[in-house]
This record gives sequence, C-alpha cells and structure tokens, in this order.
Amino acid sequence: MEHLSFTIEDGIARVVLDSPDGKVNVLNRDFMKELEETALTLDKTDGLKGVVVSSGKKSGFIAGADIHEIQHLTDPAVGYNLAKQGQHCFDLWARLNVPVVAAVHGHCMGGGTEFILACHGRVVSEDAAIALPEVKLGILPGWGGTQRLPRLLPLQSALDMILTGKTIRGKKASKIGLADRTVSLEGLEPAALTLLEELRNQPTRVHKRRQRHQGNKILRWLETLGPVRSLILRMAQRKVMGQTRGHYPAPLHILDVLQRSHGRTFDQGLDLEAQKLGHLITTSVCKNLIHTFFLSERGKKPPKEHPEVPGLSTGAVLGAGVMGSGIAQWMAEKGFQVVLKDIQQSAVDQGLQKVRDIFNSRLKRRHQLHQLDGYMEKVQGAVDYEAFGSVEIVIEAVAEKMAIKQAVLKELEPKLSDTAIFATNTSALSVTELQSVADRPGQVGGLHFFNPVHRMPLVEVIRGEQTSDTTVASIFQASRQMGKIPIEVKDRPGFLVNRLLGTYLLEASHLVREGVKWHSLDELALEFGWPMGPFRLIDEIGLDIIAEVGNTLSDQLPYLKSTDLLDEANRVGLNGKKGGSGFYLYGDKEPLPNEELEEILDLPEERAATEEDFHRMMYLMVNEAGRCLDEGVVTTPEDIDTGTIFGLGFPPFRGGLARWADTEGMVGIRDRLLEIESIGDRFHPAQSIRENGGFYKDE
Repeated sequence: MEHLSFTIEDGIARVVLDSPDGKVNVLNRDFMKELEETALTLDKTDGLKGVVVSSGKKSGFIAGADIHEIQHLTDPAVGYNLAKQGQHCFDLWARLNVPVVAAVHGHCMGGGTEFILACHGRVVSEDAAIALPEVKLGILPGWGGTQRLPRLLPLQSALDMILTGKTIRGKKASKIGLADRTVSLEGLEPAALTLLEELRNQPTRVHKRRQRHQGNKILRWLETLGPVRSLILRMAQRKVMGQTRGHYPAPLHILDVLQRSHGRTFDQGLDLEAQKLGHLITTSVCKNLIHTFFLSERGKKPPKEHPEVPGLSTGAVLGAGVMGSGIAQWMAEKGFQVVLKDIQQSAVDQGLQKVRDIFNSRLKRRHQLHQLDGYMEKVQGAVDYEAFGSVEIVIEAVAEKMAIKQAVLKELEPKLSDTAIFATNTSALSVTELQSVADRPGQVGGLHFFNPVHRMPLVEVIRGEQTSDTTVASIFQASRQMGKIPIEVKDRPGFLVNRLLGTYLLEASHLVREGVKWHSLDELALEFGWPMGPFRLIDEIGLDIIAEVGNTLSDQLPYLKSTDLLDEANRVGLNGKKGGSGFYLYGDKEPLPNEELEEILDLPEERAATEEDFHRMMYLMVNEAGRCLDEGVVTTPEDIDTGTIFGLGFPPFRGGLARWADTEGMVGIRDRLLEIESIGDRFHPAQSIRENGGFYKDE
C-alpha cells in the first residue's frame, strides 16, 4: 500500500499513515480505499488484540480530505455517494471487535477528525490541533462528524466545534472529552498502548460504534429531552443568523440535521448527513469558499517565476509605533530574531510594551503564557544601528512622509550588509521615488502590512521600477515565513487594496452629497455581506485618514472626482470612532447613527439608498479593478480576489470582487457603466471590462 502500512506484533497492529504525495496526509480516493482495505484485513486477522493508528508525517495526523475532489462537483447524487463511501469506510473501523486507538500529533482536520471519532480511543500530544472546519468551505462534516461528535460531547460543545470550525488544542481536547488523555509528543505511543490495554478491559465501549463522554451527567440527560435539545438548537440558530444574516447555508443545514436526527437511529442520522452534504457541495457558496481557500494557500509556495532565495531568520523594524511594534511582534512569533528601533528610548520602551501586550493577549487565549518570555527574547530594542549589520531584511514603518523615509534610507543603507533588503511599509507613497536616493535601489521594495498586523492576513509586495527580481522574491519569502498571504503589486497610486477601497468610499460619499441617506447605504452593504458598511468603516479607520487617502487618489488619478464630505466632517471635529463621534456615536454600547449629522454637514434632502445606488459603488470598484489589470498593478484576477477578501473583508461567500463580477455578469456591468458614464469619467469602462466577457473568462 502507498498511503499506509501496518505491522502486527504480539497481537497489536500498528498502522502508520504516511502518504507519499507530500508533507501531509490528505484523504483522497486512493487513501480512503486503502483505509477500507486495511480495516477489512484487520477484521479477518486471527489473534488480533488491538490497533494503534499514528501518522508518519512530522507535521501532523491527517490534514483533511482532498478538496480538489469536490471542487467541480455539480450533481448532489455524486456528493451523497461520496459521503456514504466515507461513512462506510470509517464505520468499518468503528465496528472492529478489538479496540482502536488513534495516536494524534499536530494537525488533525476535517476527515481526519471524523476518523479519530470512529476510533474507540484517542490519545493526543500537547501540540495537537483538532478541528471540523468543513463549515468554512460551505459544507458540513459528511463522514459521520455530525453524528459521532454530539454523541461523544455535550451538544453545546459539539455545536461550538461544528458550527465554527474552531480548533481544539491538545490539553483542551482531553479536558472537554474529545480525547482520552493528552501527553507529550515523546509519550504518545506508550500512552496509546496503555489506553489500548484499558479498553480491552471495557468490551462494551469497544463494541459500540460511538462513545459518549460522561462529563456532566445531569446536562447530558437534559440534552436527551426533546424540548431542551430543541431550545439549544433554536438558540444556536438565532446566533448563526445574527452573525451571518443567512448568507452561509451550511450552519443552518447542520442544525437541521441535528434536529431531525434526534430520536432516529445512528444510520438514519448518517443518511441525513449525507443528503445535506450532497446538496451543499453543489451550491455557489461552497464553490466560492473553496475558491477562497485556494486563494489563502497561494502564499505557501513561491511563484514559479521567482528566483530561488534562501530563508530569512533575522530582521529589523524601524519605528516603534503601532504598526512597527505590530510587525515586530508578528515576526518574533513566526521565529525571526528582530531589532525594534526608534529615535528615543522612551518610544522603544513603549513599542516593546505593545509587543508584550499583543503576545500576552494571544498566548493567554491559547493557554500558553509560559512561552511569553521566550518570545520576548526574540525582540531587541535599539536607538542606534549597531545591530543592523547582520540583519537580512529591514522593514521601515516610520511616519508616512516621503522626506522622512528617504532620510532614514540614506542614513541606514551604509550600515547594512551588501545583501540586506530594505522594505518600506507604505500604504500610498511611491517606492520608485524612495529608490531615487538609494545606493542600491534594486534592494529596495515595499511591504504593505494591514492593521492590526496580527489579525490581517494580507500583505502587498510592491515592486518599484528598480526593484530586482531577487528582492521581490526575498520579500515574498519573508512574507511566507510570517504566514502572510502576499500579492505582488506595481508601484502605482494606492497600489491595489487602498485604490479599490478609496474608490468605493469616495463613491459612497458622492452619493450622500447627492441626497442618499448614508446609514441606508451601510444597511445595503451589510445585506450584501460586507462586515460593515462604508460609513461605519470610515469611522473605524478615521475620517481624517480616509479624507487624506481620497484626496491623494483624486490628485494622482484625476478621473476619481474628490468630494468635500469628509473634509467638512473633519473641519467640524468629527473624527470617527477614535474621537467618539463621526457618522455614528460611540460609547459603551453599540454605535448609534449620528442623527445630527445632516444638519452639521448641511446635507441635501435625503432619500433611502436603492440597489442601483449600491451597485453604482460596487460596479465602479469592479471598473477600477479592471483598470488595475490594464495598468499591470496586478496580473491576475486571483490577485484581485485575494486582495479584496483578505485585505478589505469582501464577503468570502461571494468569492472575491472579480469572481462576484463574473457571477453578476460582466456584460451587464459594462452596459450599466456606459449608462451612467455621464456622471463622470470614472465610470468609463476600463479596457478589460469593455473587451472581456469576465475576469475569469478562460476558465
């Protein structure tokens, strides 16, 4: 067999999962066939006393099912049959008359988790990460997960995993009953053998196809009562609808399966699960979320056209403010040795405290505060350049003014090694102009992080006119090592993300000046799936910052007509969330619309926003994305979708701006742009919009 092997000694079978195809075990058709054949073989083996299943991969147990096998499925019957095949395979393991113990280390995702749920016992290492993330792909666990997990754990604990896809770490897994015990990596096999011996003395547990964690017996008894179970599921449904507005059907179908399977046999529950999987696999939401998943994986491999460059281990960050300290913290968390420099020691101290605060918050949630000092040892504060001679990459995060950035580069460059890379964390300034003062301009590029650094996955890698291929590849490599999702962008105003964002927010401001109620535009944006409306976002970022971005884009791209709305709001002291008032009022409770805004800003007579108003904003954004392709700011529609989802929060269930535009219909968008072109030159269709049937027209 290619994907697994097993040996039997003293009646104990040791099954090792070790796919030849890569660094992780992925459950594809061939792998599942071998799992089934192995279970059938073990079932016929005389003298067998028990089975221990482990992984031969250093990275973990099983990374999940092969998503490529469902990517293009359009027939619900095919999806149903795939689910039934997987259920049958895992049920063969559950039905073995000897105990089966899974010895789990590292990642155990999706189908991997469903497999260990079918085993009779589970021992996990401290580094184990267990999850059922199918909901993030718009589907549900279809190989028994919706049936076995709620029978093992209390219903609310099971819902917390299945509805969110959240990851359960090693120690918590045993605490909640997902695992029988948690041990060190070195103690995994001995603990699995010990549990195996214990289970041999519990034949009733082995002969059941699913187990029940004892936990709180009163709670478990209450959950068996129909009204109590229904109440729990209704409360979960209410929470799901509040979070998703119904845009994501998978959580609702999961709840429906759990409700309808109550009181039915285990096999009937499995059949309901399979039916739902077959339906969900064919939905556009599933296809778009799979597309989004593959976009998130783009940063894990360097582009084919990049020259090969070595990994990096040392870096420095100039500027210990919010962005600088955030970048330093993230680099340290990802294994870099980092120097954090500022002019004054007090600024350095404040920056180091920000680093500590971020680490403290993140590690506390993971119950890993004991690692805090080790991480902090990776960050060194400095007020001079003494330690810079050995760093491989410098990320500059000083004030967003060209003169200051150029002065810093001129001062620093002689103190760096001949091969060191200088990357400016600019959101709008020209990398090419910055290069003009460099002695080694080919080693100067841009690396635009988004705030907050530890939460925003996207980075823009900016190629100036003189940036070398090796420098771009090295910045990409650093981004990959930091676990970020990089896209390469040309040195043009606003790059990609801020250019699209600025276009969208400028148009929203124009509509308000024309008499559209701003909060009705926000409501339409929420209904579309944006995490917040344009004016709530303006408040969040800051009216002053958005006004500056809008004015800068209008100056550099004159067809993007400016508006005085935000400048006027700034003039009267409306700063947004940081100042307590903007388009909304901020306090201890949820933000409330600022009802006095119409009078303060002398807005014209208002009307509620229409779908046409919202589409005007969205179609203009699509048009600007087309201009970015025409100008070579980015080179593929995948870049547009990656930037809008992971940098702007574009709703993932729609697949990104480019994919949504294709779904909407490029011809219709073009025609609508032509209809409203009289409003301004910004609506003149870009060449790629005029000439192409869609961004992904070749698919």
